[in-house]
Amino acid sequence: MYFNFSILGRTLSFKIVNDKVFNISFLIVKKPDKETYGITSRCFDASHVIFLDFDGISFDEMTDELENIIYEFGLSSFYIFRNDTDKSFHAICLDKFRMYEAMDIISYTSADKGFKKAPILFKQRRWVLRVSPKGKRNKPEYLTTIKNNNNAYEKSTAHRIFLEANYNIKIGQLTNEDGFDQFVDICKYNTGANC
Repeated sequence: MYFNFSILGRTLSFKIVNDKVFNISFLIVKKPDKETYGITSRCFDASHVIFLDFDGISFDEMTDELENIIYEFGLSSFYIFRNDTDKSFHAICLDKFRMYEAMDIISYTSADKGFKKAPILFKQRRWVLRVSPKGKRNKPEYLTTIKNNNNAYEKSTAHRIFLEANYNIKIGQLTNEDGFDQFVDICKYNTGANC
């Protein structure tokens, strides 16, 4: 049996396992109240590009980690975006993977713990990175690219076109693109004020 209710904008959850043994857990979180928009990792064929959301990590630590997973998994370039808070970055690789393959790669990183698990916790079954302003915060800003010319995996044309248009990045057509330019899922969602 599961109970879930809100008190003063805080969520309170109870889980009772059975008649003899029960487990009560409390999770108090601020109700998301800032509307924003994000791009999703999902491609037209149900595959996913690699999205990473780093918080509390320096730029140098993040780039070292990205270079490591590029080598470990044979990935192509990562496009890096800075959020307008210290030590907060987004990274996108346009290589396409099935969900659990992408999850393996993402779990190999020190990206935000909640972000890593988002597809299994929420019914959308995809990762989302913010691409618009939120409250007083600006949209993420393109910073740099960690280049690698590996072409082992098919790449998302639609996500490349979105990055070029939304961030004024000159990427150009990549080798081994899927050629499908009509599908990038943009979603509206609420998030916490300090996220």
